Amino acid sequence: MPLDKASVVAALDANSQSIRAYLEDDDDLVERYQETFRALPTEWTAAEIREELSTSSYPGALPTDAFDDVDSIVRHHEPSDGWESHEAVNDWARDILLGVPIGAVDGSEIPPSTQFNVPLAYVQAAWSLNHHRPEGALDRGQIGRLLDPEEITRTGGEGGDEEYRFVDSSLVGLERYEHEAAVVVERIETLADERDAGNLERPPIMLYDGPLVVSFANPRRPAVRDRYLEAVSRILAASEYHEVPVVGYIAGTNAVELVKMTRLLLREKFERDRIIPDARVLTELMSPWGDATIPFLCRRDGSVDSLETTYEGQTYSYGKDIYFSYLKVPPGAGLDRLEFPGWLRREDGPEGYESLYEYVLTMVRAEAGVGRGYPEVLQQADTDAVLTHEDRQRFLRLLKEWGSANDVPIEWDAKALSKELRRR
Repeated sequence: MPLDKASVVAALDANSQSIRAYLEDDDDLVERYQETFRALPTEWTAAEIREELSTSSYPGALPTDAFDDVDSIVRHHEPSDGWESHEAVNDWARDILLGVPIGAVDGSEIPPSTQFNVPLAYVQAAWSLNHHRPEGALDRGQIGRLLDPEEITRTGGEGGDEEYRFVDSSLVGLERYEHEAAVVVERIETLADERDAGNLERPPIMLYDGPLVVSFANPRRPAVRDRYLEAVSRILAASEYHEVPVVGYIAGTNAVELVKMTRLLLREKFERDRIIPDARVLTELMSPWGDATIPFLCRRDGSVDSLETTYEGQTYSYGKDIYFSYLKVPPGAGLDRLEFPGWLRREDGPEGYESLYEYVLTMVRAEAGVGRGYPEVLQQADTDAVLTHEDRQRFLRLLKEWGSANDVPIEWDAKALSKELRRR
């Protein structure tokens, strides 16, 4: 049955007072955090903040030495002053991006085929590379992988019965994640080869659609959590080894690291208040287009400390070397978040840029401008990666046809067969 609109409206009406009170309280809290954010660089040094928070293992965030060189944690994007149309954004972005290769990867999945007597699934990653040349140069590709029963089932069940094997749909998400990460690493390696061969005009950049700090993996079983962490650690290690910048791009972030840092720093002022998203505080401190915060070290939780791996015979650890910035690129009132490895801050940038991070921030900002608020190359990868309902139905038919052609007894279960016959 469809959603009962009248019931929803009636429930909203009945709770209107509490909803209004929450929003009003939120506005007051936001203003107090904004006042404190403005004052931080003038009242504290980076060393003082780090010392004050030294007893906390995970204070959310810590300032870098760049904190001491600014009077605001928000850096204004001056080129946007006077812009009155998206055409002005495009004109600026096209000039900035000229000759800069920017790649992206995204993925999709077809969940386990529980309609059959054998569970199978499929994951797909699509990659896109825009060279930003005047004549146009967009490379694209898709890489898919079939997941067999061993990869998407596990034993245990209720009571820990090791003889009982069941489909664990969460394993498909894990396999998809690892598949995407492997494609990101492959694309980084390819970009490095192209650069070293002299085929790229300017330093390449790789965008990853999602966070590099994988806190979402914390509640998982240890073996599953470790696989998520290993996947993203290999992305980071490949980026540093091959000197190809990688950025985790999170659209519409609700992260709370700066608020948590401030709350711990000024306990008497904020300890009784709830934690609110950093973006809720920062967005009104920024001008309409292109402003970004200075970088901060991410110290969110234990998932950061677990980012370590071996790549090409070298050991890499990123426990205290993942940084983040917030970026404002309309439309919408929210902010996007960039997560990146610390070597970008330490590496000199190409001519005109103090560091590789400054170069990357500028290019990502421009790419998001062209995409009207979300990097265009990520949009392309998402479009190419998506697997539709029609793709799922085609996949199921292919399984059945393949089974018949190869004398493999793949059969519909009774319920699925009934649905299939009724829908024909």
